[in-house]
Amino acid sequence: MRLLGLLVLVAWAGWAAEVRLQESPFGLSLAWEGRELVRLGQGGRPAFYVQSWPGRVELRRLLSVREELTGRTLVFRTSDGRRAEVALSHAQEGTVRLTFRVEGKARWERLGVVLEVTPDEGFYGLLECPTQGLFHEFFPPRGGDLDLRGQTVWLYTLPTHALYAPFFVSSRGWGLWVESSWPGIFRFGTRKPTEVTLEYEGPALTLRLIPGPTPLEAVARYARLTGTTVLPPRWALGIWRWRDEVFAHPTLADGTPNPLPFNSMVVEDVLWMEALGVKPAVYVLDRPWAEGTLGYGNLQFDPQRFPHAGAMVRWLREKGIMPVLWVGPWLLDGLRREAEARGFTVRRVVPFPPGAALLDFTHPQAVAWWQEKLRPLVELGIAGFKLDRGEESTPDGLLLRGSYHDGTDYRAGHNLYPLWFAQAARGVFARAGVAEFVLYYRAGWTGSAAVTLVWGGDHHASFWGLRESILALQRAAALNFPLWGSNTGGYVGRPTRELFARWLAFSCFSPLMDLGPLGNLAPWAWAPDGAPAPVGPEGYGFRPYWDEELVALLAFYGRLRQDLVDYLYALAEEAHRTGLPLVRPMALAYPEEGELRRRWDQYLLGPDLLVRPVWEAGAKRVRLRLPPGRWYDPWTGRTHTGPAELEVDVPLHRIPLWVREGSPLGAALGDLEGRWARVCQEVRGLRPK
Repeated sequence: MRLLGLLVLVAWAGWAAEVRLQESPFGLSLAWEGRELVRLGQGGRPAFYVQSWPGRVELRRLLSVREELTGRTLVFRTSDGRRAEVALSHAQEGTVRLTFRVEGKARWERLGVVLEVTPDEGFYGLLECPTQGLFHEFFPPRGGDLDLRGQTVWLYTLPTHALYAPFFVSSRGWGLWVESSWPGIFRFGTRKPTEVTLEYEGPALTLRLIPGPTPLEAVARYARLTGTTVLPPRWALGIWRWRDEVFAHPTLADGTPNPLPFNSMVVEDVLWMEALGVKPAVYVLDRPWAEGTLGYGNLQFDPQRFPHAGAMVRWLREKGIMPVLWVGPWLLDGLRREAEARGFTVRRVVPFPPGAALLDFTHPQAVAWWQEKLRPLVELGIAGFKLDRGEESTPDGLLLRGSYHDGTDYRAGHNLYPLWFAQAARGVFARAGVAEFVLYYRAGWTGSAAVTLVWGGDHHASFWGLRESILALQRAAALNFPLWGSNTGGYVGRPTRELFARWLAFSCFSPLMDLGPLGNLAPWAWAPDGAPAPVGPEGYGFRPYWDEELVALLAFYGRLRQDLVDYLYALAEEAHRTGLPLVRPMALAYPEEGELRRRWDQYLLGPDLLVRPVWEAGAKRVRLRLPPGRWYDPWTGRTHTGPAELEVDVPLHRIPLWVREGSPLGAALGDLEGRWARVCQEVRGLRPK
């Protein structure tokens, strides 16, 4: 073995990452302040290779070393006689940047790197879902947790749980970011417990080794490298209300006449939530909302569904409720014909939805044309867009070869398309001269957090869907998607009473509180579990009933949420400034605590609040583990010292919460059991006669 020497890459005064290079077989190790974090190269195999046919092509002989201002480039001969280069340099945030190229690389070949890791190391990131796959909205996964160990992940954005990033962080306090949008394959201990490999398509493989030296600090560094989260308006941290489809009925759900000339279901939601003291901060008008095909044909309000739309938008804003509108990347009807005639569209792999075209968001003229179509809606008073789709049917670069207008290969553009879509949507508000707005999207890639808030896709309305959402929240936090929410009760299907109650509490203690769609129901117009509950243009096809307990739960958790807004906004400011996520998974906050590291079912919301959502159907008691320190239970008033394993009661109205002793959050929450009793008494007086 021959050492090439020590390369010290200075990040800033007093801090340095050390890279030790080995010539044969070529490898390197990354250390931070004398502590080794990770090695590249494993078991006598060189760090970099080409996955080719019939097998692996490896680096064999070092030909030369070029010393450069910020690092060095090493030139090798490969096992099949080609010339290869590995360039190393120091970069921002104390990171080490490595780029691997091989001459004559075929399109179908993949460039790879092998890492030597410890057998008990955990890995977190890459994708929002606990396991990769399709149709989770119908068949939610029952396996997987936060740790990627044992998984093979194909980094290619799939619907509908579509937050991805080529970044992961280790429990040992280092991170790895691949600077590429091409598809890649990651294997975490699938061949041997001390090996991690990643292989990428594309002309070169560039990656950053990110020294933490703790997992949370590595996440924060990655966020600062790629763009920390957008700081939303304070109102975006309040309650969001929406339904999947709203109809203009002459009466409200209880049969009383609609008192206003606007959509009755919007009016009903606003008036009831005001009466309960939980006025929504945001009202989302989902598709269908426009005239034409799929309720999205001409980007103008459908007067049958939304009579007096302009006046309705003004009415909402006068009440301090910000109207947000569903927007997709599709073009339908006359807009499609115009865009295709101008060459503004791209081909699609899957012809869904039928009759739609997909806009090329790399085409400056196409983007400007599309923005002008949407600008009148912003000028009407729309305060944000709920962005949807865009990750489903983009050209894949295999079945459909070609490139976008800016030259990006279709294969490399698939993962980037959601980011392009969000950036174009942001430009609509810039064109209209509006500075305060929100974007909210289910899909994202590296850089998306600097543009849009996110939600967790179409989760199944089941306790397995809730479990998946709890994991998705924490995985999103590790990916620099810190402002995340989920459809309360799930999207596909209708939640039971118990599921709605448990998910409502979880949403209250998520960065964003998304109250919808609830199967187009509401607690004051509910349906028995399992009974048909159709709602259509003609009205309610069943007799909705007032569910007093669910109404009280909405009032209770809605008011708690309002009390948390200042705390959450301070955390959002911190995330925007430093990259530190609002939600801190146990594995990232306490990587040295083995028992805590395995607890995916609890998390910190900021530094001072421990949250343990109840995802187990029928649970009466659940277990949790307190981190080190003194913790106060706002439900019982008791204080405990951690680390400690506890079992606590969870009647339907309770989510286990623990406040760090000394935090002002304890006073803000108050006596939760007393608050619950008072809300129940108040709600009894509101029951319709």
